[in-house]
Amino acid sequence: MRILAAILFYGWSGALLVLGGLGVFTGRWELSTLFHVDLEGMGREARANLLNQYRFLKAVEFGFGLFCFLFRKEIFQVPLFHRLFVTIVFLGAAARALAIGLEGWPHWIFIVVTILEFATGFAVVLYSRKTLVRS
Repeated sequence: MRILAAILFYGWSGALLVLGGLGVFTGRWELSTLFHVDLEGMGREARANLLNQYRFLKAVEFGFGLFCFLFRKEIFQVPLFHRLFVTIVFLGAAARALAIGLEGWPHWIFIVVTILEFATGFAVVLYSRKTLVRS
């Protein structure tokens, strides 16, 4: 379980860092190319609003990835950090699952990402039963 938890934890955290960090600067390209959003067909203010929010969310994504790397020991050892990490992971995965229920099936890669996010949370919870320091 240690190896699986490490692979999922570092893979997920690394993806947050890389995709979040890049997304701050490549938001326009990501939205139009990866998500097929017609930015040029939007009004100027609507486009600015969407890109502003998208870049903000990408910065938050990067920030959480940074948190994961900076506090990797604490996430596996200190109950408060562990609960925060696991809560955020499961909330993100649950939001994706809710979106599937409300909006329908996205591209298959988002199904894979949702499964990997749930798996990351469960793997960290299971492995951390051995590593958490109880007060």
